[in-house]
Amino acid sequence: MTASSDRDGVCALTEALVAISSLSGEEAAVQSFIVNWFRERGLAPGIEPAEDGLHNVVVEVAGAGDGPVLAIGGHCDTVAAGPGWSTDPLRPTRKDGRLYGLGALDMKGGLAAAMLATVDLAARRQDIRGRILFLALADEEAHSRGARAFLRSGRHVDAAVMAEPHFDDVVTSAIGKFNLTLRATGRSAHGSRPAEGVNAVVELARLVAAVGTLERKVHPVHGPATHCVLRMAGGTGRYEIRVPDAAEALVNWHLMPGESPAESAAAVERLAADLGSQATFAVSMAEPVYGSFELPPNHSFLATFADSYRAVLGKTPDWHFGTGVSDANLFNAAGIPTLLFGPRGRNLHAADEWVEIADLEATRSVLRQLGLTFASSIAEDTSHAR
Repeated sequence: MTASSDRDGVCALTEALVAISSLSGEEAAVQSFIVNWFRERGLAPGIEPAEDGLHNVVVEVAGAGDGPVLAIGGHCDTVAAGPGWSTDPLRPTRKDGRLYGLGALDMKGGLAAAMLATVDLAARRQDIRGRILFLALADEEAHSRGARAFLRSGRHVDAAVMAEPHFDDVVTSAIGKFNLTLRATGRSAHGSRPAEGVNAVVELARLVAAVGTLERKVHPVHGPATHCVLRMAGGTGRYEIRVPDAAEALVNWHLMPGESPAESAAAVERLAADLGSQATFAVSMAEPVYGSFELPPNHSFLATFADSYRAVLGKTPDWHFGTGVSDANLFNAAGIPTLLFGPRGRNLHAADEWVEIADLEATRSVLRQLGLTFASSIAEDTSHAR
């Protein structure tokens, strides 16, 4: 098979995946396609349950002998298509070396590359020691219910690659995040006599403003951590001339390596206590919660991946710090060293999302090479992930 037709095969598979709507929590149709696609190629995919009726697809390729387990793949859900698309987001379009479509970049292109790499490796079982797992996980864009269920299953994995769009910027460490819910309880009164009440909206606004001045942890390499107020509401929602006695805000809190959700919540509680407010405040952690992770540069899995990357692409990968969270946060927290590598593109979670077509085959080739060399290269100690 020529390189051109090979690349066209990866692109065609990406197009087929893009054409199937798979919003978070609604992945059944695309997972059914993935299951049938593997069955047509002689493999036996497993369909494993996750929370709330969701499922994961897991394909296992056993090598010729005992050895470590490498997982490749990622999530099969997408965000909803926002406004501004110049094409139908579910009708993939090729133009100028790019494939446009909802989820083409995040991350059906990478998923297609991992699917084909898995089939390639199945054809070379005799050259593999250990096992390869392909994963098509549900719900990463929302609550990661698929990844959480897979990890709860206790299946052994030594290392993993999520084929997210990080081609030249391979992510080996990343922020964590969780949500903080801030609640203020005041005292209601007639709106024409506000001094008789305690305005929960005003007092919560004071706390939110104080949170904005909080000095966050500064990582020596990656800089300061951040947080963002996502929404704030108070009162009953009806037009009433009365002092609101309840208000609530949701804050998305990013975590640098070395920070914990509990410490962050405690810092906000101290701010609330220092306000001297007549209102009472409640600070609580809300799902989803993702810890940060940081694989050390000398980690054995990074060395193995770098060898495979170099063998295919002729250059050394650049390790990067990720400013978003993914299922890799959960895998690393579970002790599975996991990095992010997949094809390049633009307009992540935005109109006219596209993936670089040439990178699809390159991603497949790197993953295939990694599968062939992983067993012979991995060191016994893979306990560095946190």
